[in-house]
Amino acid sequence: MPIADEFYLMTHDDVSGDSRLHAKAVGFGLAAALLAELCMLDLVRPAAEGVAVRNAPPPPDALAARVHGQLLAEPQLHPVRDWLAFLGRTAESDIAVRMTAAGALQLVETRRLLGVQRRYVPLSVNDAAWPTARLIGRLRRQEEMSVEDRVLAGLAFATGLSTTFAWDDVRGRSLASLIAVLDEPLRVLIAETELAVSKAVAKLT
Repeated sequence: MPIADEFYLMTHDDVSGDSRLHAKAVGFGLAAALLAELCMLDLVRPAAEGVAVRNAPPPPDALAARVHGQLLAEPQLHPVRDWLAFLGRTAESDIAVRMTAAGALQLVETRRLLGVQRRYVPLSVNDAAWPTARLIGRLRRQEEMSVEDRVLAGLAFATGLSTTFAWDDVRGRSLASLIAVLDEPLRVLIAETELAVSKAVAKLT
């Protein structure tokens, strides 16, 4: 499962599909996850001066290819936070549609007095809970983690998601050490996500 899809499951309730975080934090985190997918394919390189894009054949996944095309269409470098804000506007719905097509989610429509409520619900509670359970287990057992899991843990920390789970004994230094060994572009992406989320939260308080 792509990183962004797993992070979607982590940021949404395993049964109801409701978001566990503020909409801004979810948007920034999922946008970062989409960029991480391209970064790990060596198609983009987040850096302090902006997100560099490699002009190469698009990835096979339709959503990843669309995001790659959007970045390629810009003739100049844009800061990471600009791309997080831009992609974050639709990242949640874009990823939900991809996951529905893959059979991980289903669209449920409920008629209300003022219209129809639409939400995406996991088809399998066990599958929905697996990314979080896997990360927590590996962190607590101090097992070796893949780059994908390190990125997921970093994004959970950056968005504040780690505080909503029972991560009290694995937060802080252990998470920081996981992030520290990532390649610089992924470290920059996580750091910029944390900054974007903190600024968005500050505006709400």
